[in-house]
Amino acid sequence: MTDDTARIIEEMREYYSRRAGVYDSSMGYDDPATVGLMAPVIEFMRDLLGGRRVLEIACGPCFWTELISSSAASITATDANASVLEEARKKRLDPGKVSLRQADAYDLSDVPGKFGGAMAVDWFAHVPRSLFHPFLKNLHDKLEKGAVVVLCDQLPKETSITGRYDKEGNHLQERVSPDGKSFSVIKHFLSDEEIASVLSRYCDEAQVRRYPECRRVVVSYRPKILI
Repeated sequence: MTDDTARIIEEMREYYSRRAGVYDSSMGYDDPATVGLMAPVIEFMRDLLGGRRVLEIACGPCFWTELISSSAASITATDANASVLEEARKKRLDPGKVSLRQADAYDLSDVPGKFGGAMAVDWFAHVPRSLFHPFLKNLHDKLEKGAVVVLCDQLPKETSITGRYDKEGNHLQERVSPDGKSFSVIKHFLSDEEIASVLSRYCDEAQVRRYPECRRVVVSYRPKILI
């Protein structure tokens, strides 16, 4: 990992740590109309992960965790930021099904056990291009044979594409935290072809479903190299 990559990863972590208290409202998760538009995405993810022991990456305040836990056997929800996990503890998470754990998405060695599923919402779009494969390999190492991986991210708005890129081709956006501090954040909007290229070494086929009505894309696949 280069110094520049390490720096922007830390910058993004600080940004989301500062946003922890307002994250759900900023995403419209407290708006029934917004959540209603996402119903097809939620149901699709519930179906894919139903009955599975799920490892969640970058869970944030656990809006998605709470929804998917209704069908999953269990969810181990991880995030690098203690502040967002504190917000998650305010939710009505079933302690018999959901456990929260502070963990670095790029080093999951301290997360015990193997899992039958993995999910990450609004995470892969923030992974530096140079870390696509290290992240995916580490994730797959935590999964059982036959596991399902579900990656959900956002589709762009008209104002989403900034034209700013760093040296390794990461698309950058400027974000401002609630206390007024400015941050640079990686935000990819990958095409179906780019997604297929990244995942081709791990699976025979990745399914890509786009939901323009709620600006969501869901990628699902079964890693083929697990033993």
